[in-house]
Amino acid sequence: MASLRKAFKTLKLLGRRKRCLGPIHKFDRRSDATGNVSRSGLTGGMLKTTIDRFLDAPGLNARMIGSELRVTPDPVKRSYFNWELPAFLWEAILGSETLKAAMTDYLGPRLRLDDLYVKSVMDGLNATAEGWHDDNVGYRVKVFMVFDTEGTPSGTVVVPTERPHLYKIRVRDEISRFLFKAKTDTREGAVRVAYAPGDCLVFDTNIPHRGDYHSGTGTRFCVVAEFIDRDKADALRGLAPCGPGQSQHRIRIPALTGIDVANHPLIDASILEADGDGWLYGYP
Repeated sequence: MASLRKAFKTLKLLGRRKRCLGPIHKFDRRSDATGNVSRSGLTGGMLKTTIDRFLDAPGLNARMIGSELRVTPDPVKRSYFNWELPAFLWEAILGSETLKAAMTDYLGPRLRLDDLYVKSVMDGLNATAEGWHDDNVGYRVKVFMVFDTEGTPSGTVVVPTERPHLYKIRVRDEISRFLFKAKTDTREGAVRVAYAPGDCLVFDTNIPHRGDYHSGTGTRFCVVAEFIDRDKADALRGLAPCGPGQSQHRIRIPALTGIDVANHPLIDASILEADGDGWLYGYP
């Protein structure tokens, strides 16, 4: 009975994937037409750099290490998530001209900061993300800011892929991930990205990728920023986890110095609400 429920759930999931194809292709074709991918620096949909360089903020990484961002995951859960981020990090992300230019060139002028959270992982985590997949939302950029490590943590495996590269449903990979055993086979062109403190991996989650949580023996302390075309994210609401708080809850932007949040080009004012001296950001 449990296996039948699992199979039915997977079929429903694939049905949602199919419903997403139309809006994803519509807005990603627009991104292909209005962006300037070659200028973005994301060769094959990825860029390996450093946090301080990409955010135009020398010393930022050291500040992140010494802040409340650095929480060791529970050894049972082996992962730690948190959407309460300090003002200094928000200011660095929204104040970075390098980041803004790269994201605008890659996604086009209708982009937005779609989510921002801590995701720290201890090796040995069992997750469907360890199997080959894309994030099933078409072009979307994740900025993995690995601000500290312990031991020798596992990396991320990606297959660099040039644009245009419109989303398609990876039926076999999806069925394997959710019904059987996630595929971790070696694929042509795959690159394993290792992490040291201060490393930053910027990549399009539409390219094939997977976590590599069992090849190392350590912990990576990471902040993830996600960027997407705002109109596409709205069109996928309820069908895919787009939107701040993975569309499950609003996130809080604290009071910031020198940043006009309400008029910032990376912030979608249509999902922004004043909240005391800060803001709530996301779908109500």
